Amino acid sequence: MKAQFNTLKGGNDRSGTSESPPVTLSVIFPAFNEEANIQRTVESARLVLPKLAKTWEIILVNDGSKDATTPLCDHLAEQYPEVRAIHHVDNRGYGAALKSGILAARHDFIFFTDSDGQFDLEELEGLIEWASQYDIVTGYRGKRQDPPHRLINAFGWKMLVRMVLGVKVRDIDCAFKIFQRSVFDRVQIRSVGAMVNTEILAQANAFGMRIHEVKVTHYPRQFGKSSGANLRVIAKAFRELLRLYRQLRTVTHEQEGLYRTDLPIPHKVFRHGVPEKLGEGVVAVSHRFNVETGKESPSSRECFVD
Repeated sequence: MKAQFNTLKGGNDRSGTSESPPVTLSVIFPAFNEEANIQRTVESARLVLPKLAKTWEIILVNDGSKDATTPLCDHLAEQYPEVRAIHHVDNRGYGAALKSGILAARHDFIFFTDSDGQFDLEELEGLIEWASQYDIVTGYRGKRQDPPHRLINAFGWKMLVRMVLGVKVRDIDCAFKIFQRSVFDRVQIRSVGAMVNTEILAQANAFGMRIHEVKVTHYPRQFGKSSGANLRVIAKAFRELLRLYRQLRTVTHEQEGLYRTDLPIPHKVFRHGVPEKLGEGVVAVSHRFNVETGKESPSSRECFVD
């Protein structure tokens, strides 16, 4: 059974929909070298989220940043009780950052967007209005504000994904998506790189999940540099596309999701202030959060995996 796709032009046009019930929401911000953007992004989210969700949290996933993103994330987690920080010691990739964020999420709906300020979080309301009716609500950029070479790459990738995987969304890599938590009981995430959006939507399509699209505004990046057009990133995406194609040829409705069956990125976590090893350490989690138990830790010190 294939997915049900529905496209809405204009995120604020909610005619014909009933008032959405209060939601509980986990918001994930993956970040790599976003020292110029991360604080502004979090402050903006803290203004918007109380209007949209009954209960909410912000999860910052610092993916091995080499700039001041690390101390800024820690400062924000110290300053605001609703903010938690997860640190990858090394740069693991966009997909790996999302995995860590989703694993840490505690609420019924999971939303992610980038930390670079290219989206208006006020427009999350247009996605939440549909979130209880669809498994996945994804934004699509009405006018993408990126350099020409990235637009060409994106168009070619979209057409390739349509041809190979049969996923016919307008903007497959738009980093403005909300999911019902149950999606990740079935969808497996194996990609550690830029393929993660394609991987999620392709599996959702194969499982017959309901997918809704809402037009959102895209703004030019003001600070920092995107790594999405990096040749190494693109090459990895093509390799993962081939792997995903093979996987989807044998996908079944009985598959269990990644977050119930496996932990592909080993973690060290805090329990009562003492680092506990779950695997070969590649990720360190801020003192505020234990990724295994989902509870706050009383430790007042940060520890990084060697």
